[in-house]
Amino acid sequence: MVRIRPWSLCPLRHEDRPAHAWAANVGAGLATVGADNDPGGILTYSLAGAQYGFDLLWLCVLSVPSMVALQWIATRVGAVTGRGLTENMREHYARWLFLLAVARFLFANTLNIAADVLAMGEAAQLIFNGPVGWFALVFGGLSLAMQWCVPYARYARVGKWLCVTLFCYAGTLLVSDVPWRAALWDAFVPHITWSEHFFAMVLAVLGTTVSPYLLFSQAEQEVEAHPRGSAAVQPGRAPLAADSVQLQTARRETLIRTMLSNVFGALILGAAAVTLHVQHASLAVSRDAAQSIAPVAHGYATQILGIALLGTAMLALPPLAGSAAHAAASTFGWTRGAERDRRIALTLVGLMTGGALIAILLHACRVDAVRACYWSALANGMTVTPVLCLLVLLSRHREAVGALKTHVVVQLLSWLAVMATGAG
Repeated sequence: MVRIRPWSLCPLRHEDRPAHAWAANVGAGLATVGADNDPGGILTYSLAGAQYGFDLLWLCVLSVPSMVALQWIATRVGAVTGRGLTENMREHYARWLFLLAVARFLFANTLNIAADVLAMGEAAQLIFNGPVGWFALVFGGLSLAMQWCVPYARYARVGKWLCVTLFCYAGTLLVSDVPWRAALWDAFVPHITWSEHFFAMVLAVLGTTVSPYLLFSQAEQEVEAHPRGSAAVQPGRAPLAADSVQLQTARRETLIRTMLSNVFGALILGAAAVTLHVQHASLAVSRDAAQSIAPVAHGYATQILGIALLGTAMLALPPLAGSAAHAAASTFGWTRGAERDRRIALTLVGLMTGGALIAILLHACRVDAVRACYWSALANGMTVTPVLCLLVLLSRHREAVGALKTHVVVQLLSWLAVMATGAG
């Protein structure tokens, strides 16, 4: 018996383990940190810290409960129904509402892909010197080739070590003169500046913190873990004991993953606050962001930042492109199977190609990676509200999750995130 790789047209022996290029199929750790804090996250957090110091630190801290709740809802919906988020939304909501949410999600994901590819080009320039446009094409093509040919978990085991460079942000806080009392106060007490630019930055930080593409990837990962037709995925039935243990494991890993992601986001923002903000330095191009780690990296700061941007982009692009490809598959109602996998793979190629072309166009228009990543985070923040709203409503839908409706506390925390992004 042969199976078809969902990202390729080559046959796969039954005993081989298939790869799922669009699912962030990794546990808590460096790979998770890198996938959550892609170049858009690194540069947006750096920009927020450079412009507002510690004033936005509370977004990274107070958003943790809501983020855990949203990730857990995505996990449970995927595990219980045996279908991804977009498939569930398509089945249980009006078509126009579903299409609106998916269209906004696809737009934000494509812009995010373009920003990350452009950031890879600038990152390579920081390391090797050379033309940004060519580097963006080369590394964008390399990412696509790896998604097509290499199991995500396999190359994530290598790529995650590039994310060790993110610990330099923690090092900056350790060696710098940090006003810890003020920082802790700002971490738990919201500080509001009533200006359009401030609220735009709040929305951008929320957009890169919520990372809606990871919610879709999380649900798809659970679908793969609980094939359709098992007792665990029949709506209205309680899961078997083994499945209950698996759901508890998923809950624990969701908590660890979210906390790690937000901790590193806070470290990046804090490092920029004690360097760029204190020095009143501007963050106009990605090279300027290297000053956030200069206290520990010294003369190698630009190269280390380049490695961090490259590593996180390579880890984030598969779930970015894959979640968008799955959303497209659900929009057209493709039946699960080998043919659907082929179409998803081709859609993924189209999205990656389109993102790379947009990145080249942005570079030709002299748009740097900092602005592109900020615009991408802002687009995520502006488009995520309908997706989150449908996700929370889905967790209450008895036809979708049966007797395993989400706990009221989890729902309240999730609605808090919906209101926060909507108000922004």
